[in-house]
Amino acid sequence: LVEVKNCHKSSVPSDWVMVSSTKAVSRFHSPFIIENYRHLNQLREQLVLDCSAEWLSFLDHFSEHYHPVSKAIGHLATIDCLFSLAQVAKQGDYCRPTVQDNSQQIIIKNGRHPVIDVLLGEQDQYVPNTTNLSGNGERVMIITGPNMGGKSSYIKQVALITVMAQIGSYVPAEESTIGIVDGIFTR
Repeated sequence: LVEVKNCHKSSVPSDWVMVSSTKAVSRFHSPFIIENYRHLNQLREQLVLDCSAEWLSFLDHFSEHYHPVSKAIGHLATIDCLFSLAQVAKQGDYCRPTVQDNSQQIIIKNGRHPVIDVLLGEQDQYVPNTTNLSGNGERVMIITGPNMGGKSSYIKQVALITVMAQIGSYVPAEESTIGIVDGIFTR
């Protein structure tokens, strides 16, 4: 935009186009700007069309190789998962849980929440908890306390440790014995 005071408006060439004005000034586009702006918009439209055509061409080409690529991605995901489990197992404060086929129990000695444990790091503010549930003994726990007292963190801790043990991971506890679990329900 070329801005001109209204008192000099008469000296603006007649082929310039006024875009906006105020009490004090008027703003104009020169023919050069108008033509190049129109050309720029055409190029932008052509770019969108070309990008869309190339994307569709890429998808067509990719679809020919979809199954091998999908298989490779699945293998990479498995390797990534196993590597992550190995990294967890190397941590000194995790233990190898005992998973028992014929047992209905969840015994966790000084368990910690795996996510909160990492988030707090060296601060050591999370208090370890012990859980002892069994099919023949204490089967249910009622967790009460004030808001922000750690009730849901404790419940999620037990659930996460149970899931981690089921998939073969080491768990954040001193000791853990868990039976086969087919579902986890919390409220």
